[in-house]
Amino acid sequence: MRSIIFLIAIILMTTYPVKANPDSLFNKANRLYQEGLYEEAIETYESVINAGYESATLYYNLGNAFFRSNKLGMARLYYEKTLKQNPADEDALTNIHYLEGLLSDRFEEVPVIFFKKWIKSMVLSFSSNQWAYGSMISFVLCILTIMIYLFFRRIAIRKTGFYSSIILLIISGITMTASYKQHQLVKNPDTAVVTDLSVNAKSSPRETGTGLFVLHEGAKVWLEDNTGGWQEIRLSDGRKGWVPSESIEVI
Repeated sequence: MRSIIFLIAIILMTTYPVKANPDSLFNKANRLYQEGLYEEAIETYESVINAGYESATLYYNLGNAFFRSNKLGMARLYYEKTLKQNPADEDALTNIHYLEGLLSDRFEEVPVIFFKKWIKSMVLSFSSNQWAYGSMISFVLCILTIMIYLFFRRIAIRKTGFYSSIILLIISGITMTASYKQHQLVKNPDTAVVTDLSVNAKSSPRETGTGLFVLHEGAKVWLEDNTGGWQEIRLSDGRKGWVPSESIEVI
């Protein structure tokens, strides 16, 4: 009887192989990276992502592996993805600034109104979940201050409760809006990185279009329109052009 059960177990394991634990794969990838086997590390990190897992640490380590493999476009892509997961990741920011110094392309930025730039920077300083938590906490405190206003008799305390509730309600609304904006950036990404060694941006979405400018691996672009396997992109200096969709990777 035991031999039959053992035989059935062997057949099942052969037919339905047990999937590796994502944690064990991640640790394996880290070991491969430490041993200098960067291509193998990349494959193993990607297998973790393909299994449906993501984190700032996973993206950052994969970015490092691509950088060590001299694939600057893919390295930038995953450093940027790291910042989407954790906007305050200083290591990813430092690596992006260092990597930009190695890239071929340099673009002047179109001046942005300070207030608009400050708001965007503030929204990007925390993740969508962090903003949402802040909104919930502010709203709960708002309810508590309303209760203070309703149930306390002293005028000074009631005034404090009333004005505090208004301020907290405003804060809750602002943080919820910031959470929504961050969520939209993740759900509907508006930036990408050039991963081909070079690509010629065209005036129209076809090979016969006039060449406008050449982009190289690692350049960051903003997404506009898309059609028939072509993506309209915008540079930080305001120039626009069409490139094949497969030449870029969305952040």
